[in-house]
Amino acid sequence: MKKDTWNILDDDGRVLYREYRFTKGAYATTFAFRGTDGLVVVSPGSNMDARAYDALREHGEVSALVANNAWHHLGQAAWRERFPDAVSYAPRETVAALAKRAPSISFRPLDELALPEDVHYATPPGFKSGECFFSVRARKGPIWFAGDLFANLPRTPPAPVGWLFSLSGSAPGFRLFKLAAWLMVRDKRAVKEWMLERLASEPPAIVVPGHGPAFEAEDLTALARAQLERL
Repeated sequence: MKKDTWNILDDDGRVLYREYRFTKGAYATTFAFRGTDGLVVVSPGSNMDARAYDALREHGEVSALVANNAWHHLGQAAWRERFPDAVSYAPRETVAALAKRAPSISFRPLDELALPEDVHYATPPGFKSGECFFSVRARKGPIWFAGDLFANLPRTPPAPVGWLFSLSGSAPGFRLFKLAAWLMVRDKRAVKEWMLERLASEPPAIVVPGHGPAFEAEDLTALARAQLERL
């Protein structure tokens, strides 16, 4: 994984991700894949320079900008300015919250976005204002974008915020992002059961979390299952 660049997760450059800084010392992850009519960008990052947009354009034109939940909308305005023909989407459950948080952006329900057959999208139950899940079939196996349910932070943030990450077991490494779960999850049992079923039916080869670099391991399914049990 390299910072400040688009990391390619499959052989033909169809699935990519990039980390971005959304506030001092805090990073989130942008996930992109080739959709039906162009690139679909999930959690479009803030504080990106022109080179980041130009490098992504080498893989295709951006047609859709997805806020995966009510929090990952900070880059929408900048991306809409750069890609004026792109349409902004969010989970149907999230649209009302975003109308208050980002009133300058018009979001369409994500279930209106046409996707290729090899891309699966769903909104897991149990979240207060929605979260989205994507799975893109690749040669290695399914590549998941799991939103803010998981994090993969290489180190614990500095104190005092870092104390919360340590106490909640949200960092370092591939973890259940328990801090986000406390804020976003309404029904822990519903979320856990849905995700465990997804792990059984479509075990991922790679998980791209909402925060931190993509994570890949031989025992990834077992590791993800163990983290979900902490929910």
